[in-house]
Amino acid sequence: MYEHGNEYIGTVYVLPETRCFELRTTVHGEAHLVHGTISQQLAARFLEGAPDHIDPSQLSLQPRRVEVMTREIHERHRAPRKVYCLSRLFDFEPQSQGSPAPAMAG
Repeated sequence: MYEHGNEYIGTVYVLPETRCFELRTTVHGEAHLVHGTISQQLAARFLEGAPDHIDPSQLSLQPRRVEVMTREIHERHRAPRKVYCLSRLFDFEPQSQGSPAPAMAG
C-alpha cells in the first residue's frame, strides 16, 4: 500500500450524511472525476452546530483548492486500485467569519 497527497483545484460536491465527495477537475488538460470519502476531522466540520461549521451547499458555488489523499492498494491476485479521501479545504471562508480559515484534517 502506498499513500500520498495531491492538491487539486475544481468543483467539489459533498454529501456529509454519507461522508462522500465528488471532485470535478482537470488533470493534464483532461476532465477528471475524483470521488471517495471525507476524513473524519473534516466531516465533523460539516455538522450543524460545529464551532467552525462549513455549509456543504456553499462548496460547489465556485472552484476550490483541496487536498486529496490517494491510497494505492496492491493485493495479490487482484488488480491495483486507488482509494481517495478528501482531507483538506484551502482558502474556504465560512459565512460567519470574515477571515480565511483553512479546513484541515489531522
